[in-house]
Amino acid sequence: MRVRNTINDELLRVSYSEPKNIKNFLRNWSGLESLSLKGDTVALCILADLKKVTGIDPELYDRHSREAFDEGYKDGCLTYYQFMSIAYTLVLGYSQEEIAYVMGVVDHSVINKNIHTGIKRVIKVLEGGADEDKMQAGG
Repeated sequence: MRVRNTINDELLRVSYSEPKNIKNFLRNWSGLESLSLKGDTVALCILADLKKVTGIDPELYDRHSREAFDEGYKDGCLTYYQFMSIAYTLVLGYSQEEIAYVMGVVDHSVINKNIHTGIKRVIKVLEGGADEDKMQAGG
């Protein structure tokens, strides 16, 4: 297989400071993986940034044994609940209701709030902000 070294100008212009962009990257994780396997260096860099900051690694996900995947939050800047909410709904495609049930939360609005605050934290870290708030927030 021949891999090209491709620079995706369109992706290169997408800003990390916009929550909708981060959310779209997370939702389209597999698309970014596909582009990176074709030699898209920008997609590869975005994936590396997201993995480093969030601790999410879909390759560790196993429906029958989720422990290794769930422990990924320790490697990122997110609290456990932010990680679970973002990883399972945006990256893996579960509904907010399903994740709320699994996490023992009464309402899916809590999942939505975790996603919102988690994405804000991801943006802060990607833009060079410290991730010390995780420790201060008890995460």
